[in-house]
Amino acid sequence: MSFNWHTACAAHWSKMSNNWQANSKEMWDTGSRQTIIPKLTEWITPDAGPILDIGCGDGYGSSKLAALGYEVVGLDISDEMIQKAAERTTQNLSFVCADARELPFEKHSFQAMMAINVIEWTDSPRDMLLAWKSFLKPNGIIALGILGPTAAPREHGYRRLYGDDVVINTMMPWECSRLLEESGYTIIHQEGVYKRGVTPDMTHALSLELCQSLSFLWMFYIQPSTLTE
Repeated sequence: MSFNWHTACAAHWSKMSNNWQANSKEMWDTGSRQTIIPKLTEWITPDAGPILDIGCGDGYGSSKLAALGYEVVGLDISDEMIQKAAERTTQNLSFVCADARELPFEKHSFQAMMAINVIEWTDSPRDMLLAWKSFLKPNGIIALGILGPTAAPREHGYRRLYGDDVVINTMMPWECSRLLEESGYTIIHQEGVYKRGVTPDMTHALSLELCQSLSFLWMFYIQPSTLTE
């Protein structure tokens, strides 16, 4: 029986859904994701159109953005995650279970997207990046996060070294940067999130390459270089 990456990925995240829900509030409020929404809102406004949260998990991050007055749609491949997220539904916050490779929306629907630790969980990150362009409005922006070299979840890909099928396609920040540029995106800002023990004084003295090598999470804020029809 052939390996179906995305079926396996959906099953993986459904299995992880309870653990994810137990930790999502801390991640978004005080942990590794706490700076993402404040940074993203430097480029977006509530009256410019909806936001798509790809890989929304239990929807906590989506709900924080919606609480600021934005219309938000959360999307996840896991039905278990979406069942949990649906409990947060409000007038300006909705959720859909779908594959991020084939977004079920009209073209040019969103002023922005959040996709945190998403492109690693597909068999073709480049195809996904190319597909997303056509769903952004002109001057749209994506907050894209990938696992940094020090992130423990990278261990989900370890068994590939034994020839086993895995559902994570980890990449280094420099690889993601090159992929973004070769896929027609402009990086307008990037920054790292670090484990405890790495202080701002340390990172301010380091090159971009060394900062990336220490990161737990690396964030890219990107725009398509040209609008896709």
